[in-house]
Amino acid sequence: MRVLFLSNLYPPNVVGGYERLCHEVATEFAARGHAVTVLTSTYGGREASYPGQRVIREWELLAGADIYSPFPGDAAARAAANSRNLATLHRVLDDVRPDVIFAWNLFFLDGSILAALEASRYRSVVMLTDNWLLVMRNPEFVSGFFRDVVHGTGSFLPPPAPPAWRALAGRLKRRLQRLLGRTPPRRLEAVFGARFMRDFYAAGGARFRHHRVIHNGVRQAPRGGLPAPDRGALVRPGTLRLLFAGRLVDLKGADTAVRALALLDARALGLDRVTLTILGDGQDAAYLRRFEDAVAESGRAEDIERREVVPEAELPALFDAHDIYLFPSLYEPFSLTLIHALACGIPTIASDVGGNTEIVEHGRTGLLFRKGDAAELAAAIARLARDPALRARIAAEGQRAGGRFTFERMAGEMERFLLTDTDRA
Repeated sequence: MRVLFLSNLYPPNVVGGYERLCHEVATEFAARGHAVTVLTSTYGGREASYPGQRVIREWELLAGADIYSPFPGDAAARAAANSRNLATLHRVLDDVRPDVIFAWNLFFLDGSILAALEASRYRSVVMLTDNWLLVMRNPEFVSGFFRDVVHGTGSFLPPPAPPAWRALAGRLKRRLQRLLGRTPPRRLEAVFGARFMRDFYAAGGARFRHHRVIHNGVRQAPRGGLPAPDRGALVRPGTLRLLFAGRLVDLKGADTAVRALALLDARALGLDRVTLTILGDGQDAAYLRRFEDAVAESGRAEDIERREVVPEAELPALFDAHDIYLFPSLYEPFSLTLIHALACGIPTIASDVGGNTEIVEHGRTGLLFRKGDAAELAAAIARLARDPALRARIAAEGQRAGGRFTFERMAGEMERFLLTDTDRA
């Protein structure tokens, strides 16, 4: 089949995980014999070609010089950039004539791009691993969710599932329209990377013609024949080594890990020292200043080490060098890094938000704590520090659970969904 991937970012210009995953899926589809075209932006300025892929880097993002700063132009400049983006989309559609459009994250592009996809004659599937589509369609819901739930104390309650008769009625209506010689409108279809994202979009009023939950997956990094560490023992006797690996942005909660460290008394845990390695980029300058303030206020700066990100192939060695992985996100659709951590067998503590609870089962494959609660995170760390048998048990169970979230399984499910023409269903 001819697949047109749409993504605001694409390697080698990357910021987070979804654009890397988009590239991996496109690469896998090309390897499986599909004709792959990618339309992405000029952001980042770097060029690269990939076997079996035609990559068109022409879209202009409505953002500043870095992804975290606002678009510098006025309304007229924004409208002009969007007009050029729409013209590029229509030109590429006419040229590629895809069997299916697979749209990934379109943040920093105008909502009229989505309207153009719905109005086109081509089947369009959106990949929803984040809130980007609801930001375009229902920004009030998203801002309220982040205000009340992510940064507040509110709870998110998934809406009830629609009755089965509604889907049946929709199919009958479309068949009747075809019998009468009318072309039913093509609504977007959706792939959700987690059940949480499915429920989140439903709560925000988004409706799709057809959807499927396909959990994200990762290529399980080989250990190179090395045995996994004995998690009943510490990597360095007398020292508990904690690890945070993720982007240094507000939603990832690295400051929560720093505040938790400040609450831990090594001697009370029977240890000589507790350290925290912080691995992540510092592109978000505003958050980085707040993070550095948190480090200074903790009084534990000498126990905190900042390191740059490492390639995916080096993740097993990184996890093996630490005793506990901390994943304190305030908001998390479905994390690839969290999957890597479990699959590599490091005892893991994650916040109880979003897709985390679909990956980590509290007390069996890891521990969960209330997001933003440094005291509860510190208590979970202390629990693992004092209980070597628990560390070993959740490491082994977590490794088995993480091993189910494979890239190959995910890509195969996506391929089958895209090959199924639900317009005739």
